[in-house]
Amino acid sequence: MTDLALYGTLRDPDILKIVLGRAGGEMPSARLSGYRVAMVAGQHFPMIWPEAGAECDIALLQGLDGAALARLDFYEAVFGYRRAEIPHPMGALQIYLPPKDEHWPKGGAFDPVTWAEDHGALTRLAAYDIMSSFGIEAAKELALRLPIIRARAQAKLRAKDHPPAVSAAAANTTRDNFKIVRQDIAYHGFFNLVDIAASYPRYDGSDAAPAGRLILDLGEAVTVLPYDPARDLVLLIEQFRPAAVVQGDPNPWLWETVAGICDAGETYAQTAQREAREEAGITLGDLHLAGRYYPSQGAVAQILISYIGICELDPAYDSTHGLEAEGEDIRAFCLPFAEAYRLVHEARLSNAPLLLSLMALDRMRAEKGWPSQ
Repeated sequence: MTDLALYGTLRDPDILKIVLGRAGGEMPSARLSGYRVAMVAGQHFPMIWPEAGAECDIALLQGLDGAALARLDFYEAVFGYRRAEIPHPMGALQIYLPPKDEHWPKGGAFDPVTWAEDHGALTRLAAYDIMSSFGIEAAKELALRLPIIRARAQAKLRAKDHPPAVSAAAANTTRDNFKIVRQDIAYHGFFNLVDIAASYPRYDGSDAAPAGRLILDLGEAVTVLPYDPARDLVLLIEQFRPAAVVQGDPNPWLWETVAGICDAGETYAQTAQREAREEAGITLGDLHLAGRYYPSQGAVAQILISYIGICELDPAYDSTHGLEAEGEDIRAFCLPFAEAYRLVHEARLSNAPLLLSLMALDRMRAEKGWPSQ
C-alpha cells in the first residue's frame, strides 16, 4: 500500500472522487519542508518544486493500492506530471512532480479555496471527461485534446446561465423534471459521441419511455459576420467541408461566416476577435448579438453565439487564411450586402449561421440606419 502527498487540485474531494472512482476518505494535513507550491502562470493548475527553506501544505492520501494509483497516474500524466518518491519525517512519500524538461513560469500563490471558486467547477467536468478514457486511451494521446475537453466543460457551465424562451416552471420543463437513465461516452475523440437515454414527462402527463440517442458533443462556438456600415459590405469565408461530401453535395466548398470553438477561459468576444484574425486577417470593432442557438439539437450538443462584427472592409479584399496546424485553407472575400442578401431570398446559401446573420443584419440596418452616410 502507498501513501501519496497531495498539494494541488487533487486536494479537492470532488475531483479526487472522480479520479479515484470512489471517495478519498479522511486525508490528514501535514507540512512538507524543502518544497514550494504556486500556480503556473496563465494556467489553471499549480506546480511544486524543491526550494531550500520553503514549506508547503499537503494532504496525505493513505493506503492506496495498485488500481487506485493507476487511475491517479493516468489523470496526472494528462497534464505531464509523474509520480516520484521523496523523503519525509513520516516516512517515504509519493508525490506528483511536473515534467523536468518544462520551464513553466511561476504564478501567484496556490490557495485551494480560491482555486475551487475560480476553476473547480470546470475542472470537475473536465475530470469526468478525462477519466472516461481511462483504460481506453494513453494519457499522452488524451493530453493533445485537453484544450477541447476544457472547452466542452466550459460550454456546459455557461449553458446553465441561458434564460429559457418561456417560463420553464409554468411548463414543468426544468432540469428537475427528467431523469437520465444512461449517459456514456461511446466514442472518444476531438468531439465525443455520447450515448444517452432519458425519461421525461410527456405533455399528456404520462412518462415517456427512455429512448436512446447518440449525441455529438461539440462544446460552444462563436460565429461572426464582419460588416462595414460605411461601405455596406460583408465579409464571407469559403472552405472545403467533408460533411457536405458525405451529404452528396456537388459543391462542398461552402460560403460561411467566420466561426470557431470557444477556448476555455475565453469570452465570446475574445473568440470572435481571435477567429476574425485567424480566418479573415481582420480586426473587429463593436459586436452586435444576432442570436444564441442550437444548430441541430436533435443530434448535436452545441450552442452557437452569432454576432455582427463592425469593421472596415475593402470591396476588392480576397485572400486566404487559416491555421496550418489545423489544416485550414480558408478564402475570405467581400460582397455588397445587397448581393449577399439576394442569395438569402434565392435560397442559395447552405450555412445556417450565415443565413441567420444576414437576416439579423438586415434588421439591424433598418434599426441603426446603416449603411451610414
